[in-house]
Amino acid sequence: MKKKVIFTFILFIIIVLSSQIIFHFDIKRQYYDAEIINKTGKQRMFSQKLTKIALLANNAINTDDFLSKINDFEESFKNFTDGNHYINNIDLDFYESPYLVDLYKTNNLYFSILETASLAIINDAANQETFRNNLKVIINNEEQFLNSMDKIVNEYQKISERKISNFEKIQLFYNLGTLVLLFYVLFFIIIPLFKLNGKFTGKIN
Repeated sequence: MKKKVIFTFILFIIIVLSSQIIFHFDIKRQYYDAEIINKTGKQRMFSQKLTKIALLANNAINTDDFLSKINDFEESFKNFTDGNHYINNIDLDFYESPYLVDLYKTNNLYFSILETASLAIINDAANQETFRNNLKVIINNEEQFLNSMDKIVNEYQKISERKISNFEKIQLFYNLGTLVLLFYVLFFIIIPLFKLNGKFTGKIN
């Protein structure tokens, strides 16, 4: 009986500790995934804002407001490049998705085009021909960038949902393990102890 109690106690400790460790790391992973989905979603917004401000600057050519719009464009471009730096420093090996790797290649191709055109505008804003030519480049490539960015966000979302589903299965496994352990304690330790105690009591009487 003593061995059964020790075995049960050790098994209970293992179940509790391992479940808490898994739960802790999964919570951190979910926060990380949520941050990535948020950042990639913002990247779509930054690209749209970049195009919008470039169009506003185009409408403000030969006005006093043009320089202000160019400054806004430069600030939006910085947010756009910072966002790209963040999403390109995510460890894709952690997500084990060849499709995601391919999406990044496509997305970076269009980012490079938008980056080159934006820098040309920033570095030579006074040249109207340069401005308008590169504005056309931005407009013509924004949609493809957005499409690839949408697919990246959706892929991260699907991967996150699969991980949550797997975690729920693991949690169910631990719950079943705990339930089995409780039944074991009840039928093989507690009830036998009561019976054993009853026998000793009966002998004494």
